[in-house]
Amino acid sequence: MMKQFRKVQDSWLGKGVLILTALSFVSLFGISGYINEKANNRPIIEVDDIVITQSEITNSFNQKMQSLQNVFGDTLDINETIRQNILAEIVQQELMGAIIRKTAQDNNIYISDALVRKIIFSQPEFMDANGRFSKEKLLRLLRAANLSEQAYIDALRQDMAALHLVKTPAMAVNVSKVMLPYLAALENQRKVFKYILINPADLKTDRKISQEELEQYYQDFAPQFVEPEARDVSFIVLSVDDAARKFTPTEEEIAAYYQENISNFVIPESRNILQMVFDTQEKADKAAARLKAGEDFYKVAQEEAGQNKADTELGYASKDMLIADMSEPVFALKVGEFVGPVKSEMGWHIMKVTGIKPMQETKLEAARPQIVEALKKDRAYEYAYENSTMIEDQIGAGASLDDIAKSNDTSIYKISGLKEDGSYKSAPKQFAKLIKSNDFVDTAFSYNPNEVSQVFETDDGFVVLKVNAIHDAHPQELDEVRPTIVKMWENDEKAAIAQEIIKDVLHDLESGDNIDEVARRFSLKLNTSKPIKRGENFDNLTTLQMSELFKEKLNNPKVLDLDGEQMIVVATKVINDKHKLTSEEEEVLLRKAQFALSQDATTQMINSFGKDYNIKVDYKSLGLAD
Repeated sequence: MMKQFRKVQDSWLGKGVLILTALSFVSLFGISGYINEKANNRPIIEVDDIVITQSEITNSFNQKMQSLQNVFGDTLDINETIRQNILAEIVQQELMGAIIRKTAQDNNIYISDALVRKIIFSQPEFMDANGRFSKEKLLRLLRAANLSEQAYIDALRQDMAALHLVKTPAMAVNVSKVMLPYLAALENQRKVFKYILINPADLKTDRKISQEELEQYYQDFAPQFVEPEARDVSFIVLSVDDAARKFTPTEEEIAAYYQENISNFVIPESRNILQMVFDTQEKADKAAARLKAGEDFYKVAQEEAGQNKADTELGYASKDMLIADMSEPVFALKVGEFVGPVKSEMGWHIMKVTGIKPMQETKLEAARPQIVEALKKDRAYEYAYENSTMIEDQIGAGASLDDIAKSNDTSIYKISGLKEDGSYKSAPKQFAKLIKSNDFVDTAFSYNPNEVSQVFETDDGFVVLKVNAIHDAHPQELDEVRPTIVKMWENDEKAAIAQEIIKDVLHDLESGDNIDEVARRFSLKLNTSKPIKRGENFDNLTTLQMSELFKEKLNNPKVLDLDGEQMIVVATKVINDKHKLTSEEEEVLLRKAQFALSQDATTQMINSFGKDYNIKVDYKSLGLAD
């Protein structure tokens, strides 16, 4: 399996691993984790002996939700469909990651601690004003990102294994310019689609559920009509934000922070750079001579170095972003000047400066609010951790929740009827998000009545809870669930009617009837799209669904499921435009095709690796259909 990858083993790190964003730090450096992980150990993904648990999937989902919340704030509205799509994507990513880890293990691909250190120490985000690795900056970033160290080291090693096994070979896929006429023909092709939408919810049933059917549903779906176990819980929250408000940093601390993190407040001078690279000095000298004669840089780069426009443009770069041999000569140039050939370990370089952005500095006074906030948060976390240790000692000594609340001058809050899905009968509104969190629910269902839990960390702060009472699971009476059963039966009836309509429509279309005639025959509304190109869509169809439609022949019906609504669609017309692509459009088209092939190659390689293993995925435990 691995022969095709051996030749990249010595070069893969240089080709790309250092562009990985360092998000966290690892226990290689002796720092303890920051996240108190309460595992729900139900296996969701199994690839031979590698297991991904439900808690790991949930944590990834929660991190994704937090990232979206940070971007969109209060405007974020996640409905059930979006939630399931995000969850399905996370499951797919975790499955691919597990296959890569297993393949790396079986083929002795080992990512050493020394290599991990090298990557982390090279990240500019972790460096102080003197360009040295700063442990303090790392700790601050960890706290801000709320990440666990071990999770990061695992992800980093997985990324490096993926780069070695999959990404580097996939990136080597090339699309020849010979394919351009065929790609252009496909790009210019447009299709017109006619389609019928059938929504079961809009259909009507011609009868009511019978008593016999009602009782039968009650028996058949008995597990769904069980009132689950519920718990009454009391809890306290030690807020990090509250602790931060009690702390005021000194002027000396503010000044020291500014100096220590001066790189965060100074944007160095940067230059817009064009570059061409040669493997021999002879070729480089020839190109330099043409530039000195006044020829265009792009033209020379294309003809002498075989570079296109994108390969030639480095964009704006600061001095520390350039290789050491080029930084001083380039930053001595004026706009319009070039330097080279200059030799480096990568070859012979010629670089030209086309624009200069001067250094920008944020003075201490302007940065003061940001620094004060950062220092407050740092001190608050230190206080919170110290305080949580003291509380652990209190709990060990047998203190009650009332005792702990009094000693920390905080209130006790109560929840009634908390269930394992995070729902409840009553609870403080300000803690709705906390109560639904995985850590809170897991903890509430891990203790017996009147037991005080250990301290656990959440987004709201440090939490301690006590279970006041447990209400055992019990079957609900038929009368209690009657409305639910009626709704289930109606949905099933409507779905059956919809399937009959779809079956009849497809039969007529496959028999050669025109979709216009079929729509009139069944009194169904017929919709017509505008002429659609590949890559475009209509009626909010996904890219994958559009790709499937473009593969179908004219008048060949296709049924698509649109989140419960069914679409019967046929392509009725093909329009072949004669538009001649510009060189820029051709370049974009080649890149798109190469990207698509690389993605397909990546998927095929991972699928090929996966065939060697016993793979199980429990979608149902996550509320996803198998």
